[in-house]
Amino acid sequence: MQPTDRLHSLDAVRASALLLGIFLHATMPFLQGLVGWVATDTPSATLAAVFYFIHMFRMPVFFFIAGFFGRMVLERKGTKAFIRDRSKRILVPLVVGLPVVLLLTGVAFVLGALAAGVDLMAYAAEQQAAAQAAAQEQAAQQGGGGGGVSLAHLWFLYYLAIFYAGVLVIRGAFDKVLDRGGKVRLALDAIVRFIMRGVWGPVLLALPIAAYFYNYDGWPGWNGLPAPFSTYPQAGALIGYGIIFGFGWLLHRQAHLLLALERTWPLYCGLAVVLAVLCYRIAGPVPQWQPYLEGRELLIYTPAYMVAMWCWVFGIVGAAVRFLSSPSAARRYIADSSYWLYLMHVPVLAFFHVWFAELDWHWSAKYLLSIAGAMPILLLSYHYWVRFTFIGATLNGRRYPRVRAEQASAPAVS
Repeated sequence: MQPTDRLHSLDAVRASALLLGIFLHATMPFLQGLVGWVATDTPSATLAAVFYFIHMFRMPVFFFIAGFFGRMVLERKGTKAFIRDRSKRILVPLVVGLPVVLLLTGVAFVLGALAAGVDLMAYAAEQQAAAQAAAQEQAAQQGGGGGGVSLAHLWFLYYLAIFYAGVLVIRGAFDKVLDRGGKVRLALDAIVRFIMRGVWGPVLLALPIAAYFYNYDGWPGWNGLPAPFSTYPQAGALIGYGIIFGFGWLLHRQAHLLLALERTWPLYCGLAVVLAVLCYRIAGPVPQWQPYLEGRELLIYTPAYMVAMWCWVFGIVGAAVRFLSSPSAARRYIADSSYWLYLMHVPVLAFFHVWFAELDWHWSAKYLLSIAGAMPILLLSYHYWVRFTFIGATLNGRRYPRVRAEQASAPAVS
């Protein structure tokens, strides 16, 4: 079993969740009925399925790991250092990175349109109208959760900041008023142990989330937990991701329970696959961005989806603990780069999506080439502009010395 001083497996899971976001967003032009992305292309049922299954577990896994690591950092550094650390690594990338990403996306849009040889003004007007329609549709679906400032794909940083602030307030209330003797904490520990003891755990964790979305008339269903782009907090995101984050936070109090998932990951992954396929058959292969499930279908789909989501979380984390616990220089490099790659991938994808939208190629070629074109650009920008600079120190908590890195890469002299 892996020690808890350095959880290489969870680093790998967190990085994978971020990197999968690049593959997920690369499908966006090919999703039928989706408006608001920088370009639209020929719909693909295959890429819709890719989106559906990745979206089911990617951000839940990320917020689960974020909760676990969040408490780990707090316990190691103390409250004041924790606030400084999270402010530097979460708030600074959000506040500084958002305008940079939006600006670069606009530049990429223009460059892509020029490369495609289209009428830039007409194309921009068409995409702006689509974006406005998408914003209005999202505001209607979220029941007041629209409007505000658009956070783009950096919305997860905004919700992380909310959750970190929330747990600090709750922790302070427990220490000073609610649980001075620690009895409530012991009761919570017992509940966590019960949840982690058997296959009923995902069911119990899924029930409150499923209950909310089953009774929420604005839930489309097909795209699972929401991606709330507005600065106005959305209740569904606070409840769904908040429960996931909170359970990860509580689980760190008994980290051995998480590490024990290495023995049961095949069971959880098997259940996740079965339930995910069931949900996909109910949801259908065509993306739906408006509420459309009702009656018996909604009654089955909602708990099945949320239980599948939790089974994916337990199964993926357990598999990582089983197979990725040993140190690896390559995995460490990828883990360090993943944050930057995710922050900056949308402008790079935007260029290729706008350019390729005008080409009469098969969707598979466009999808693969957009990723193949974006990844080298992102990795090179990380290596030369981030890893050895103050940007890397901000994002990853440390700046790698360039001289030491060059020495490490130099061939040994025998």
